[in-house]
Amino acid sequence: MLDEFVLDQKIVTTILKNAVEKDRYSHAYLFETNGYKNANAVALAFAKYLSCPNHFSNNKNCVNCTQCKLIDQNAFSEIKIIEPDGLWIKKEQLDSLQAEFMQTAVQSKYRIYIIHNAEKMNASASNSILKFLEEPAPNIIAILITDNMYQLLDTIVSRCQIISFAKNDETKNNMIEKIADSIYVPSTLDKSTLDKYIATVIHFVEYYESKKENTLLNTQNLWHNVIDDRDKTLMAFEMMLLLYKDVLNVKMNRKVECYDQILSSLKSISEKNSIKNLIEKINKIHSTKEKIKLNMNQNLLIDEFILEMRCDA
Repeated sequence: MLDEFVLDQKIVTTILKNAVEKDRYSHAYLFETNGYKNANAVALAFAKYLSCPNHFSNNKNCVNCTQCKLIDQNAFSEIKIIEPDGLWIKKEQLDSLQAEFMQTAVQSKYRIYIIHNAEKMNASASNSILKFLEEPAPNIIAILITDNMYQLLDTIVSRCQIISFAKNDETKNNMIEKIADSIYVPSTLDKSTLDKYIATVIHFVEYYESKKENTLLNTQNLWHNVIDDRDKTLMAFEMMLLLYKDVLNVKMNRKVECYDQILSSLKSISEKNSIKNLIEKINKIHSTKEKIKLNMNQNLLIDEFILEMRCDA
C-alpha cells in the first residue's frame, strides 16, 4: 500500500495518510505527477488504504481483509478506473461512472474513481466531471491524475486538492542532472554538450521575454546555430517546458524544481507574466512539441512559435 512509496514520496504519502487518520480527506484530489512514473500506483494504494476497514498502510499488516483481496484481483466494485478510450476520455465514460455511483455502495463505505491522464478529457467529458465535482455526494472520492494540470479546466482544478509529486531527483543539487533526469537525453550525449543546449534554451527564453517578436530577427544566433535538427529541437522544448513550469512555481510561491541556479532570472520572467500568461505559454510549448514530431520545417516552426507565444500581460 502507501508505505511502499514512502522513500520516493514522503510528503505525498504523509499527506494522504494524515487525511485518512484524521478523517479529513478531500472529495477530490488532483495528482500532479511531475513525471513520477508510479503516480497511478500511488492512487490505487491510497484508494486501497481508504477502503481497507482497518486502514492499514502496509500490505504485510493486512492479509485477511476481503476488500484488499478484491482490489488486488480487480474485482472491487467501489473503485473504478477511467482511462482514455483511444485518444480521449469521453463524456459517455463519465456519464456511465456517475450513473453507477448513484447506487448504494455495498463493499465499502467509500466509492472512489481514479481518472488516468485526466488532461485527455475532451470538452464534453470535462463539463460532465465538473458537474460531478460541484455537487459531491457523501463518501465519493475522485482522484484525477495528470502530468499537466494546466490543460484541465480551471474550474476543475479549483475544486480539487492538489497533490504534487516530488521528482526522483530531489537529492541532486546539479541543475544539469535534474534536467537530464526529467527529459529524454541520449546516452551518447556528453555533459558539456548538454550544458550548451540548456544554456541556449535559457538565453533564448530570456531574450524572448525581453524582446518579444524582435526575437525573430535573431533566431539564427539564438537558436538554429546550436539547435539544428528535429531531435535537438524536441529536447530543447522539453527543457523550455521545465523552465516555464519553474517560472510558474516562482509566481505561485512554490518550490523551484530544476532551474534553481537561475532563480533571479525566473523571478524576472515571472514578474513580466500573469499566471494566465504562463499557463498559456506552457500549453503552447506542449502543442509545439507535437508539431516537432511531424517533421515540420524547423525554421518556420520556431518563427511560428515566437509569434504564438505573445500574450498580453
